[in-house]
Amino acid sequence: MKWKYVALIVAIAFIASLILFPNIVYDRFIWKYFVGPVIADATGKPVEYHGVTAYEGYSIVSEIVYGIFLVAFIYILYLFFERYNIKVNLKFILAALPFILYGSVARVLEDAGVFNKPLSYLFISPVIYIQIGILFFISVFYGIRFKDNRTFVYSLVLKNIIYVFIYIFIFTKYCRYNLHPVLFALLSVFSFAIYLKFRERDYIASLFSFGFLILAASSSMLIYYAIKNAHFDFRILIAPAIAFVITAAIYIAAKYYGFELLSDKLNSLLIFGHMIDAITTYFAVVDPLNFGINYGEKHPLPDFLMKNFYGIGYPLLKLLVVLGIIYAIDDLKVNLKNTIKFFILFLGLSPGLRDLLRILIGV
Repeated sequence: MKWKYVALIVAIAFIASLILFPNIVYDRFIWKYFVGPVIADATGKPVEYHGVTAYEGYSIVSEIVYGIFLVAFIYILYLFFERYNIKVNLKFILAALPFILYGSVARVLEDAGVFNKPLSYLFISPVIYIQIGILFFISVFYGIRFKDNRTFVYSLVLKNIIYVFIYIFIFTKYCRYNLHPVLFALLSVFSFAIYLKFRERDYIASLFSFGFLILAASSSMLIYYAIKNAHFDFRILIAPAIAFVITAAIYIAAKYYGFELLSDKLNSLLIFGHMIDAITTYFAVVDPLNFGINYGEKHPLPDFLMKNFYGIGYPLLKLLVVLGIIYAIDDLKVNLKNTIKFFILFLGLSPGLRDLLRILIGV
């Protein structure tokens, strides 16, 4: 209860400061470190507002603030899971994988220039994480409140009606490649078929079926773009292959020596997800195979590691950090521990697959 009052006081103080000192609070803080970088990412160049220049990417300040918000959000989500008796385990995380994959596909669509401004802003981090979070919450909450087939059909009808309006008033104006409402309706039917496959109509069923719908819709757009424009380079598939070998080696060694922590399947998934991110980023930035690309790293520490130590320092450090986190949180309550792992997996696998897809189709 005390934390609620503290949060209220902080919020009031922040709003008062924003009103009294807009040049300092908004221009030189919110704009420079949070709003401006999103716009710069969408435009591909530095942007200026009231004499303050913002650049694409992250800074130490934004990393710290986003980190604080992430920790707070993880804890709030954990309380939500506890309140509704949601078990965060391997089954739950696998059901949520379509949302993680959707983040990767949607980011590649934005990278490819499929979305025009201002729609493109919704598909740039960290805004896209907010978008995915909202969709995720809706899917989970639906599974908690509604458990019958008829209601699920009604929800799909509502989604199709909403999609028609989005298609007419937004996509046709701000999107180069559109998924026709008829095709979206067809995917909705598949989503319902997936829902029916689950023995229990619970949050797991709704999470996976709704996740499938948004992933399939976005993937259809990406496939269409790739057919029209892609210059495929399958050499990048060496990255997930290396990630798999590293993960398998750790798993086999842990099994052999009886180290249960690293032979746990969820922990192995965590390691695999972050190794895909680390190794794909290495190939994208260092470009040892001469992909002919010009990618840069937006985060300060990875950028430093990529520019030094032949770039190998980043994958090695990331592996050590992931292993350290797995060990550090092992004594926490199961639901809290797995909620943290869920977010860590998201923050590794989603950007890793994004880079993989970009290089694969030449974006």
